[in-house]
Amino acid sequence: MLKPCLEAIGKKARQAGIDKLLTAIQWHRHYISRVTGKKVLAETDNIEHQHEMKTARSLADKGYDILFAPRAFFKRNEKRFDIFLIKGHVILKADLKCITSKNPDTIAKRILEGSGQASRIVVEIASDIGKKQLIDGLRSGVQNNKLVKEVFLFYNRQFYQLPKDLIVSKRIFELIK
Repeated sequence: MLKPCLEAIGKKARQAGIDKLLTAIQWHRHYISRVTGKKVLAETDNIEHQHEMKTARSLADKGYDILFAPRAFFKRNEKRFDIFLIKGHVILKADLKCITSKNPDTIAKRILEGSGQASRIVVEIASDIGKKQLIDGLRSGVQNNKLVKEVFLFYNRQFYQLPKDLIVSKRIFELIK
């Protein structure tokens, strides 16, 4: 059911596939955003890690439908990404990371780990790390990393969608508050 959505060519075909995916299967609905109406769905009624559920809710509030990746989608012992981010006709694989450390090296390490699972990483910063240290960690995680395309960042109650080229540019200092 997922493969046709990922492989569909054309906006209308992809949108129809996504609509069918979100309604045809009896997903467990974990959250519906009061702000956007977007949902957090999974194949089971249990989400293993609470920080993943918190981040998924935040993404739904920002306008994304979230589908936790079904186990059947992966082969045994295969590295697994956590979610599909769905917005309109776009469906993206992403890995979720919650960071409680103030150490920039920890941020870089988590991005590197996540990029082995998906080219888009959702990073929730759950510490009071400073802006400069955060940017140092982001840059270290994406520089020379051919796998990562984009980082979705929750920091200081703000949401940022950061393409790799923006992270390594000087404009990142103006953007992140």
